[in-house]
Amino acid sequence: MDCTDAILETPAAAYELLLKSDLLTGFRGAPIFLTYNASSEIYHGVVSNCRTLHGRYLVTPWLSSPHFQTSFLNFFGRPPVFTYRRQMFHASDGGTFALDWLLHSDVSRVAVQNDNDLAKDDATPIVIMIPGLTSDSDSPYMKHLVFGTAKNGWNVVVSNHRGLGGVSITTDCFYNAGWTADVREVINHLHKEYSAAPLFVVGTSIGANILVKYLGEDGENVPIAGAAAVCSPWDLLIGSRFISRRLIQKLYDRALTIGLQGYAQLHETRYTRLANWEGIIKSRTVRDFDTHATCLVGEYETVDTYYRRCSSTAFIGRVSVPLLCISALDDPVCTREAIPWDECRANKNVVLATSLHGGHLAFFEGITGSRLWWVRAVNEFLGVLLSSPYMHKQNKAESVGPHSPPMQTSIDQGPYLNIADGMVAAMGNEHTDGEETSEDHNQTDQTVPVTDNHVFGGRKTHFATNDAQTSGVDAGSKSPGIIRRCLHQLSRQSNKSIWLLAYIAIMSSWPAVGAALRYLYRRKVMKGLPGIGPK
Repeated sequence: MDCTDAILETPAAAYELLLKSDLLTGFRGAPIFLTYNASSEIYHGVVSNCRTLHGRYLVTPWLSSPHFQTSFLNFFGRPPVFTYRRQMFHASDGGTFALDWLLHSDVSRVAVQNDNDLAKDDATPIVIMIPGLTSDSDSPYMKHLVFGTAKNGWNVVVSNHRGLGGVSITTDCFYNAGWTADVREVINHLHKEYSAAPLFVVGTSIGANILVKYLGEDGENVPIAGAAAVCSPWDLLIGSRFISRRLIQKLYDRALTIGLQGYAQLHETRYTRLANWEGIIKSRTVRDFDTHATCLVGEYETVDTYYRRCSSTAFIGRVSVPLLCISALDDPVCTREAIPWDECRANKNVVLATSLHGGHLAFFEGITGSRLWWVRAVNEFLGVLLSSPYMHKQNKAESVGPHSPPMQTSIDQGPYLNIADGMVAAMGNEHTDGEETSEDHNQTDQTVPVTDNHVFGGRKTHFATNDAQTSGVDAGSKSPGIIRRCLHQLSRQSNKSIWLLAYIAIMSSWPAVGAALRYLYRRKVMKGLPGIGPK
């Protein structure tokens, strides 16, 4: 009888082994697994010099569960407080969406009062952020990333998706997992306006899928020096099947569907005309919503067709830009089964970093859980890449436009909304079509009229972190500010989504807590018996 048989015959021993393993991992952390091509210059010249990627990820002890991490990030992410500079971008098809800027001078102690426009000849690197589905520049994880990157000396701009960030939709075109047109236009515009500044892109969740698809479509013909994709769903078809497989995943599926229905209600006028509104309201799963909304608006033949066309796994092989991909193996939304291990290993420009823990876009570290590990890893990677000779340079010999796989059809060109992302929530501060667009998130992200797609000036930037608080704010007002921010984050979620996610976190983590209590109780009882010690 081998060790496995012994464990199977004694469940208590299995729980004890699991508990000891978790405790050991909790104190020592888990190593980061790197997947790359053996002859990759990006790995040997860049990633090999990144200490964060070659270290260990030590999860916040009281957030060890991936469900706790994911839920905590969505509701109590503890983001830094600052104010964006807003630029209204007008796409070629008439669509309008917001670009929210945070310059290095805005967070610098030396130049806090700098209100000048970004100079055309400014050579400071620019990092473009692509949020996840129904996320915008005000999302907690995005604020962590934006502020940390700006503090490192970079200028940052968040390219909000259409219909988000307090900007109403002006056309019948919605973004989705395969909608790369907006990203392409923004990148080309910034490259033209600030030609002296190297451009980098970071995509998160569904934004990571969009980023990888864009890089694969355009190949060498992208003005991007480097990129990072964090917690990408990779294969939407596999992700769709995963999220409907077990009870825990079905609860996430339901929570996502409720969030999507809330988003659809914000644009009810257009959805009523373009999709099956009655079917949207009655949807119980993400797949149901896709059937009644995405496929009809985007003119897809089937839901599976939509998933196959928009999955980034078909494009990872054509990526010609240094790309760091980060995924958590315990991600409760984007399954590890969809990670394209072989495709990443075959491409010399791609390095895949995976960790045992992290949840979806969480990766909390430190006792207080005030930092996100992946933010630190991405910033270090981009910094090392900037100082190396391996930054990508655009090859204009290729023709401009998307380069799609042989199976690509005109389906990708339609307006639609993707729904295969994590932590979806209704944006309660948005306005329906026909209303004047404005936004006031605790005096952040305020919209100011802009023309010709230029960044505006004349706004003071205020920020506050643990190590540098804005002058004039006394200690007595700090606590109410934290409470207000927490209440603001909660107010953005639907009540059903909050309770579903809380139920998921409790039910999924209770078995581990029960096993730990049982183990400790057993040791205490055995110690109390005469002549018998714990085994």
